[in-house]
Amino acid sequence: MASLASTTRPIPLCELQVGQPARLHAVDLDDGAAGLLDALGLTSDSELRLCKRGEPCIVQVGGTRLGVSASVACHILVWPLNGSSI
Repeated sequence: MASLASTTRPIPLCELQVGQPARLHAVDLDDGAAGLLDALGLTSDSELRLCKRGEPCIVQVGGTRLGVSASVACHILVWPLNGSSI
């Protein structure tokens, strides 16, 4: 299992390094957008990996890749992880 990287606070998904695993901390979006991300598999404490920055931002959650806009990615807070578990 991956361990938390040495960060003292969660960071926006748009600041995560490409290829680095992370754990979802919070989504700072309206209920509708947060609910859609949840329905797509980006749920509380999900482990994910950033595949591509930019427009769209590509995120791998389990065996699924999701595309979200760069502005949405900046409102998704994650804890960077060390190691590989995805």
